[in-house]
Amino acid sequence: MWSETAPDDWRTIQQNLNAHFLQSSEWAEFQRALKRKVLFASGEGWSWMAILEKGQLGSRLYCPYGPTANSWQAFTKALSVLTACAKIQHVAYVRVEPQTPLEEADFSDFKLVKAHRDIQPRYTFVKDLTRPENELLAEMSATNRNLYRTAGNKGLRFRSSIHPDEVAIFLGMIHEVAGRNDIVVHGDWYYKRMVEALMPLGALKLYIAEADGQPVASSLVFDSPTTRYYAHAANYAAARKLHPGTPLLAHMIFDAKAAGQTHFDFFGVSPPDEPSHRWAGFTQFKESFGGEVVDMHGTWEISVNKIFYNTYRLATKASQLRLKH
Repeated sequence: MWSETAPDDWRTIQQNLNAHFLQSSEWAEFQRALKRKVLFASGEGWSWMAILEKGQLGSRLYCPYGPTANSWQAFTKALSVLTACAKIQHVAYVRVEPQTPLEEADFSDFKLVKAHRDIQPRYTFVKDLTRPENELLAEMSATNRNLYRTAGNKGLRFRSSIHPDEVAIFLGMIHEVAGRNDIVVHGDWYYKRMVEALMPLGALKLYIAEADGQPVASSLVFDSPTTRYYAHAANYAAARKLHPGTPLLAHMIFDAKAAGQTHFDFFGVSPPDEPSHRWAGFTQFKESFGGEVVDMHGTWEISVNKIFYNTYRLATKASQLRLKH
């Protein structure tokens, strides 16, 4: 009923269900590169790819932006199979981020419990690329349109790369960003394994903005047949006056359209009703390119082993209280 290898028609199944990239066989390959076990299952109107994750308070199965299901019946079956699989894997609980037309109020009927925090962003921002280029440009802010049109006059040039070694360009920038903004980013090993796993599969590209031949901004994007995902971005502070990130993002949007993709997913924005959210700044930046907010339902959990799961919940709650005080 489930397997450690993706079915031969997994990509077709996922396209028909409009599944997220994090449910793709390509993302599963990256997880394997991280030495994690992955499992696949699908049926009429549903599918899921789950990652076996081990923690101090017990292991879990995690479906990033999944399961995907197109109806109540399909979602019921997906969770039933997922829970059965979880018991065989001897995990404490299942963590899911359901992609389904069901409403959040319905989730209690499936014994879903809201996680202490969302793992993947609950809200994202998506731009429809099926319209003419002039319409895509027109819905960008006036500042963005001007920066895109005048980029060449400032000596900016854009290129893409599928050579894993060039991730060093991005790493140099992301370290500077982390230092000046006092944020924690993934280690170099994580990005290196990502590009090594995904670039040969055509699922990841590195985009680079150069000024006078020198890199000044870069972005890593995930690609599915229908959607480009804006995954990671960084730039050098010395090039701030050029605003290279803005025209680079516009270039990636139009490049996706030229490749036949139908959507550009900006991958994570702040909740619509929280203007003071810590993501408010880059949310405004993303929204200045035009698109619509999409609710991804957030992160939920299903208990498999009640003793271990309750211990995990209590320990997590206690840890959060300590951080507040």
